[in-house]
Parts: sequence; structure tokens; C-alpha cells
Amino acid sequence: MYPNFKAAAVQAAPVFLDAEATADKAVVLIEEAARHGARLIGFPEGFIPGYPWWVWLTDPGTGSALQQRLFGNAVEIPGSIVQKISKAARKNNIYVCISVSEKEGGSLYLTQLWFDPCGNLMGKHRKMKPSGGERLIWGEGEASMMPVFDTEIGRLGGLQCWEHWIPLNIQAMNAKNEQVHVASWPCFVPGDEALVSQDPNEVSARFYALATQSFVISATQIHTQEIYEKMGQLHPYEAFVEYGGGDACIIAPNGKILTEKLPKDAEGIVYADIDLEKIVDCKYQIDPAGHYSNKTLSMVVDQTPSPVVTFTGNPKDYGMKYDDLQKEE
Repeated sequence: MYPNFKAAAVQAAPVFLDAEATADKAVVLIEEAARHGARLIGFPEGFIPGYPWWVWLTDPGTGSALQQRLFGNAVEIPGSIVQKISKAARKNNIYVCISVSEKEGGSLYLTQLWFDPCGNLMGKHRKMKPSGGERLIWGEGEASMMPVFDTEIGRLGGLQCWEHWIPLNIQAMNAKNEQVHVASWPCFVPGDEALVSQDPNEVSARFYALATQSFVISATQIHTQEIYEKMGQLHPYEAFVEYGGGDACIIAPNGKILTEKLPKDAEGIVYADIDLEKIVDCKYQIDPAGHYSNKTLSMVVDQTPSPVVTFTGNPKDYGMKYDDLQKEE
């Protein structure tokens, strides 16, 4: 059986550094996608509560106050933000992949959260290696958090931003027979004078589709005057960021773009019909994790969770409750 369904890719700005308001906006977008018949919706990178652009624009000391605001608006599991997205997925009978700054302990991680149509949190993917200045903000992920979910609409997975440039990431996901992929991006920097040529999101997403023979739901933020002002109008700015920068689209496993493009400064959702049977012919021609691989070239992916500290044994609790401390001898 090869399901047919409609998918949705978001192109929108967050309510910058306001997690609750951005979650409310995400719920509205989820409802809109469901009204249009979508069974899966993908969100941009770091959508809740917004991408930390300041790491590319200023020094760590100047960025500290913004980091504190980001930390205060990060998403905890469980928590109110997760509850909102979970309820929206259940109410609208839709799969949701949403990228957030996740708080665990004293650290943040860039994380895609996956919800099923019953509102269950199926799992999460943490960005394996934050890029450049992002390492001031987010810790690293690990292979135990690179899931592909087997669902009634296909095998679903995702990566974020420059993870799509890493061959080992691509091969690891390919080996799990991923069929539908959510690519989460921030808006991007101006064109030819920047690190890469214009529309690198689209180039990377189309390559990923070709390299894995999967459908790619490519979702992007847009950059706004509000974000610029909330960051304190940092300079130099124009050389790195331009307003807009949206490039959301949905791509077939042969690299064809299936959606019309929105204006780069416009918010909205793009849709495409996904026919998983189209993957069969692409795999027939090339399956890099199967018949097109060479068994003399191999990789080992250790998916064992790797905590920094592991506790064993049962320590004695020497603490005492207030009432016990106040008892008279």
C-alpha cells in the first residue's frame, strides 16, 4: 500500500522570543493546514520562540541578555507549549513536526518535536551539530535522536538547516528508509556575496530529495522589522540578513518542486499532494542505502543514548521535611 495524502510547509515568522504567543500562532497554522486537508505539517527551524540571529551579529557579552530571554521562553517537555501543540494535533487529526529551542536541565537544544494525530509526542530529533555561532546557544544532539517514524501515511523523519549538508546524516536517514522528510530552516542570508549562493535552502532540500528518494517538506521562517527591533537593531545587519528570506516548498523524490512559491516576505502555507508510489521508480534507479550501495564502504551508527553522567545505586536521602524539622523532641 502506498498512501496518498496532502502535506503542508509553513513559511512564517515567530512572535519573537515569546513562546506562548508563537505556540498560539502555530496552532492557528495547524488549524489552517487541516482545513485544507493536510495530514502532515512541517514548521521552520527554531520556530518557538524564534531563531537567535544575534549569534551571527554581535559578541557573546552583548548577546547575553537576548540569550536569557530565549532561555526563559524555551520549551520544556512536558510543559504548556507541548500541551498546546499536542491538543492542536489531536483536534485537527494531523501529524505535526515543529522545531523549538528545547530546555533540558541548564542547557538548550534545537529540537524537532513530532506529534501524531492523536496528540501523542512520538519522539524528537535534536540537531546533531549546531552551526558556527549557534554553539553559544544550543548543545549537540546524538544518533539516538534521529528517528524515522513508521506511520499510516509513510515513514516520516526530519533534519534542520545545515544538517542537510552532512553526508553521514543523509546516509543514516536513508538507511532507515525515510519516505517523507521535514526540512526545517530559518530564513536565509542574502545571495551571491554570502557564504553560499542564492536560495541555498532550495538547493539543499532538492539535493536531499534526490539523494534519499524522499518527498521533502521544506519549511522556512521569514525575517521581519519586529525581529530586528526586538534584537536591539544590531549592526552590521544588512550584510547578513534581509527582510523576508522565505523559501518554503515541497519537493518530489526526483527533485521536482511541487508547489508554487510564496513571495519571500509573505507568511503562509504551501501544499502538495504526496503519492508515495512515486518513490518506487526513484528507488529502482538509485537506492544509496540498498542496491546502489557498495558493501566495502560502510558506516556504523551508535544509537545508544549517551548521558554525560550516569548514576547507579540508591543513595540515602539525608533530607528532612519542614514539619519534621519543627517537631519538638
